[in-house]
Amino acid sequence: MEEKGFPKEKIREEMLRLEQMRKQILRPGFLELGLTLGQGQPRILRTLFLQEPLKQRELARRCGLDVTTMSRTLDRMAETGLIERRTDPNCRRSFLIYLTGPGREKAGKITEDFCAFDKRLCSGFTEKELETLLGFLKRMEKNLE
Repeated sequence: MEEKGFPKEKIREEMLRLEQMRKQILRPGFLELGLTLGQGQPRILRTLFLQEPLKQRELARRCGLDVTTMSRTLDRMAETGLIERRTDPNCRRSFLIYLTGPGREKAGKITEDFCAFDKRLCSGFTEKELETLLGFLKRMEKNLE
């Protein structure tokens, strides 16, 4: 049983509200680019934009997706011409994932959208406050591991 007045429930509710607002703000731009929502396509494109090529397993880890979901999503993205899989010259059983020209264009736009969102989200905070907040969030993450 929780102590009355303690903000734990309020923290959870505020985190949910922030996530809902994040989706609401970013969703129109993703839809405009023709991306499928819910499978992490924007996150995959941005991750590859920042560093490619990546092995499928590493890409899944960095995007916080399970390997099966990643595989299905990459199949869809390859069908729509956003990414391509190339055999890893160091291991014939694994593939390296690359952006195509159209994929790189969309990934650049998504990266800009994420940067604008981050700037809006963090406006009014000092660097020290943001560092402190990040430390608290990381501690919460460890609590859940």
